[in-house]
Amino acid sequence: MGRLLLFLCVAASLSGCGTHNCGLGEHDRVTVAPNGPSATVPCCGGARYQDVALKGQTSDAEFSLSNTNLPTQPGGVDAFIVPTSCQTLFDGPYPGAAPLCPIYAGPAKPGGVSGRAKLKPGTYRVYLQGYSNVADSVGFLVDVYIWDYQCRGAIQ
Repeated sequence: MGRLLLFLCVAASLSGCGTHNCGLGEHDRVTVAPNGPSATVPCCGGARYQDVALKGQTSDAEFSLSNTNLPTQPGGVDAFIVPTSCQTLFDGPYPGAAPLCPIYAGPAKPGGVSGRAKLKPGTYRVYLQGYSNVADSVGFLVDVYIWDYQCRGAIQ
């Protein structure tokens, strides 16, 4: 009887490999920061984007955006995750214009965080959209947080 109980306990723990024994947590991040000629988002509703490879350690990773650059004036830059095929996200004054491409995550407002989106591993575009009412170019700093179920320490 004792061996049967031991066998059932081992089998139950091994069958849990397909489920998550560890909770969802932030385990990695990708930073999108200004560099070279793209150090700012142009005034008056301009935009910038950067393609980033996103993957988690588990197949069901989730991603969120953190727009950590606070504006020095009202408005600023919102961050989105979109497909790499998206060349122009909005056609018209922003905010207010309808999106021309699918939005997977965002907007992450200045000083804010977006909701999480479950995405397949791959390359995505982090799209930075400036507000039309801002008359100066605006700096940016955006982190894409990678959430998954791996059983190791979360990032600090």
